[in-house]
Formats: sequence, structure tokens, C-alpha cells
Amino acid sequence: MARRPVDQATGLRQLVPSSPIRSVSITGSLGSAGATTTAINLAAALAERHREVLVLDEFSGSNTISQRLRLPERFQLEHVLQRQIELCSLLQITAEGFALLPFAAAPAALACLNDIEQRWLASEFEQLSSFADFILLDTRPSTTPGVASLSIAADDVVIVLNNRADSLTDSYASIKLLATEHGRRDFRILVNRVSSLAEATALFQRLKQVALQFLDETLTLRLIGYVPEDDAIAQASRMGCSVLAAFPESEASVAFRQLADSMLRWAAPLQPASSPAGFIHHLVESCRRRFDRYDEAQQHP
Repeated sequence: MARRPVDQATGLRQLVPSSPIRSVSITGSLGSAGATTTAINLAAALAERHREVLVLDEFSGSNTISQRLRLPERFQLEHVLQRQIELCSLLQITAEGFALLPFAAAPAALACLNDIEQRWLASEFEQLSSFADFILLDTRPSTTPGVASLSIAADDVVIVLNNRADSLTDSYASIKLLATEHGRRDFRILVNRVSSLAEATALFQRLKQVALQFLDETLTLRLIGYVPEDDAIAQASRMGCSVLAAFPESEASVAFRQLADSMLRWAAPLQPASSPAGFIHHLVESCRRRFDRYDEAQQHP
């Protein structure tokens, strides 16, 4: 069953010119900003729009997307890196219509790949993701130097912000690290769990003001929308499904569909990843650079 979307899309892409795959990182705070919930429901909304979506889950432990959707987890990316299984063995197909790939691995494990292993992983990933229109990345917050995140390799970064103080602090820290260490200039902000557009705009303006004042006035921060506080989201989570599947007419479902529609109109990224293989190369090389800088700092304190 895991092969079905890939096989269907391969046949279709032989008939029409292929379009670039867009990778979008969705990241939040260390608390409860709702980034994983956003990734699930946005993927479901894009699937409703007849887009092929692959979600990469960077998390492990008790809060993975697989566990939220009550999907069995047998293997992890570490098993792939150790050549115990092929990458395609990790792929899961959700009832919401998108594909899911657990992608949690220690940054050191990626940084230590040699060139042959890197090319092998890139080739595996390119074949696996060839069906996708969008790759959504449920990523760890990029708040700590030396801790790599999939955000460093994505075409776009969406930062999920809510009205908690730690969410604002972590969002700023993510922007700072990605801007200063990786040269990212463009950030998209989604405000979550608020009561109105006015509240969302006020939170966004606070984040934007701090970022431009203390980092760089040339940074671009865009408010891409907001998701209202809605009990339907928590109820759907307890049911093990997306809010779109459980409560399709809820305010939250409407908001996620509007966000998906806006994503389809986004301008092309200034420096898009050339291919899914390029995404993997970028990720591995970024991990290597971060560990090289860490080693250099240890040698020359």
C-alpha cells in the first residue's frame, strides 16, 4: 500500500512536465506552539487540493506524527543509515491522503556520512519523494547553536507563533540562528491559537519589530495567516486524525484550507533546492559545517 501514491504519480509524470518539489519547514517553540498539529492539518488540506504531499517528521519519542495518527512505528532513520533497511520501508500512507516519513536522526550521524553514503541516501530519498509536489518538514526549533534542524535545508521556513511568552522568545531565537548562521533572509509567520486577525497581527508585529531591531533590517518576515483557538483541534487529536477529517466545517479546518490555498500561490523561492537529492546534500553539508565550527571553537576557545 505504501507504494501506491508513488506508482500512480510516476505514471502521471511521464505524461506531463515535472514541476519543482517545494520543501517547507514548519517549526515552533519548545513548548506548545502547535507546529506538529499544523504540519498534519496543512498536509491534509493540501491533499484535499489534489497535491501529493510527503511529510518528514524530525521528532522521536512520544510526540511523533505516527503516534498522533495511530500509525505503527517499526523502524527509524537510524536503521536506514546502518543499512538494515531501505528508506522506502519507513514510508507510511495516512488516512488523510499524505505520505509520512519518520526522519529523526542524530545530527552527528548525518555529519559523519562519507561521500558515498551521502550520495546513496540522496539517491534513495530522490526516488522515494519523486511523487511529491510538497515536502513538509515537521522540524525541531532552531534555537540552539550546534543542534542541526531540517529547517536549514528547506526552501521556506514557516514559524508557528502563539501568544505564550516562550513562543515569542523561541521564534526570535530560531530566526536569529537561521539568519546569522545560515544566511536565511525570508521567514513566514503563522499565528496559532488566537481569537482574531487583530490579535494575530499584533503578535506578528511584536516579533517583527524585535527581529528587525536586534538582527537585521533587511530580513523579510511575512504574516501568512492565523489559526483560531478551536476545541475541534484537541478533539481530533484525541481521535487520532486531522481536524479536517473529524470536523471538516470547523473554524480551524477553514483556516487550514485557506492557508493551503495561499501556499499554492506563493512565489517561487529565490534559491530553490534543485532536487530532493539536493535537499539531502544540503542537509548533510550543513550538519558537517556546524560540527566543524564546533570542533574549531573547542580547539580555539
